[in-house]
Amino acid sequence: MNKAIDSLILLLIGVIAGFNIFFSYIEAPLIFSHLDHRHAGEIMNIIFPYYFASGWIVGIILYTLIGIKSIRDKQIIKKYKGFVIGVLILVITHMALHKTVLPIGKNLSAQYYSAVDKGEKKKASELKLKFKTVHGISSAINVFNLILEIYLFQYYFLRVRRLKKG
Repeated sequence: MNKAIDSLILLLIGVIAGFNIFFSYIEAPLIFSHLDHRHAGEIMNIIFPYYFASGWIVGIILYTLIGIKSIRDKQIIKKYKGFVIGVLILVITHMALHKTVLPIGKNLSAQYYSAVDKGEKKKASELKLKFKTVHGISSAINVFNLILEIYLFQYYFLRVRRLKKG
């Protein structure tokens, strides 16, 4: 049972890291390179909520799996303290992207295109700068999440190996 849970934990971390790489570094650049920015942004506004939600949902599943492991091993939290803290941070950052940063970005983008459509160049310029700031924050958090996901994978993998030997 523990081996299956360990494998599932590693699989889930690998999947979420794969989502991060695919959506951020393959899909988004590809769509923006083939469509105008307005339509590409609209497509990203459909896809990215699912990607961001998947991060915190996977985090909650990981906590559940650790909880299941703790039924047999009451010291599991001590043994995997860095992992548990990392998953907490991952859940929080994905929730922040999903529930705060993305809605702010979508709102600024909608306001920007509304101002462009109305010919309000100054307002559009100001909104574009605000959007770039929000996008920069989103991108920085997303890169941080990828680093954290790689850390979580190696931490858990190495900890499982070490505990099996010891």
